[in-house]
Amino acid sequence: MKFSVQRDSFIRLLSRAQGIVEKKTTVSVLSHIMLETLDGQVKLTCTDYDVVLLDSCPAQIEREGKVVLSGKALFDIVKVLPSVDISVDKDSAERVEITTSNSRFTLSGFDPDDFPRIEKADSEAGFMLPVGTLRRMLGKTAFCMSQEEVRMNLNGIYFDIDKDAEDNVKFACVATDGHRLAKAGETFSGLDIPFESKGVIIHRKGIQELRKLLDSEVTDVHVGFGAGEVVFRVGSAALFVREIDDDYPNYQAVIPSEFTRQFVVDVPELLDGMKRVSPLVDPNVQTVKLEVRQDKLVLSAANAQLGRCETELFADYEGEPFVVGFNQRYLLDCISSVESPQVAVRMTEPGAPCLVVPSNPEEGTMFVLMPIEEA
Repeated sequence: MKFSVQRDSFIRLLSRAQGIVEKKTTVSVLSHIMLETLDGQVKLTCTDYDVVLLDSCPAQIEREGKVVLSGKALFDIVKVLPSVDISVDKDSAERVEITTSNSRFTLSGFDPDDFPRIEKADSEAGFMLPVGTLRRMLGKTAFCMSQEEVRMNLNGIYFDIDKDAEDNVKFACVATDGHRLAKAGETFSGLDIPFESKGVIIHRKGIQELRKLLDSEVTDVHVGFGAGEVVFRVGSAALFVREIDDDYPNYQAVIPSEFTRQFVVDVPELLDGMKRVSPLVDPNVQTVKLEVRQDKLVLSAANAQLGRCETELFADYEGEPFVVGFNQRYLLDCISSVESPQVAVRMTEPGAPCLVVPSNPEEGTMFVLMPIEEA
């Protein structure tokens, strides 16, 4: 096997594998990637068994073949090389020599027969989405994924796909950790989907790798559905992500629909106010208090060891004053992802679930937060 490849194309290919190859694993081959030359391309394959990445870049092929190398070691080498052509040459003993005009490296490889056998179809039933739309929806929900491994059905993002009577497709990304919920949705007309409705849970690592992949792409992404996995094809890459085989909670039941209180506040002012009180937020409870009065919102935080602070903002509110407390990070995560100039905060009473919605309904986003009652 021997090929030459442009360094910038190669490092882009290798960088996409870094989150998938396992740095600490009892199965050492999972820390490796397989490179294969085929039809003027060098093809990369890597997996951790839950996520599979297939990608490729153009190369000048002198001798076809395949090799399995440490994903991190190869990436670290190519990363420090200048933007020149790189030659990769494998001998019969699975050793690989990587050379440029003035540098030479030798890496020991794995027997390709010991690499997991990965056979994937070239296509699957699915639909196309604008890459910017999917990137935005994931960004508005991913921070709400649970990190508790014991609740695997919350340890990812739920794709809720439904076709209405007029053949409009409603596609939503939903995430919750039991304390907060985020939903970002959009309705598409003319979107051809091969089913009437579908709900799948994409696990955390798959979402993380998908977001990295989408960040560098500008074309549409194909979302396909295989046997127990969801496939994302964009540009030269195909990412296969195992579904979480479990039922997602009835998230619609926890989204409040009736309210007795609402105040509206400018997003930049609220973010600035949150930053001003953050130095004195108690790290043990992470509580920020919101005191809502006529045309006024007072943010405050207290720390038993350090002191107390408060700051005032304008808020559009008419009614009886009330006080409600939230986890500072949870509230900040929600507000930071809003694109609209204002948000409306709606609730029935200070201890009940709170709905946060952008002022522009076309943003298609909503958040549910549980207040901290002792505030």
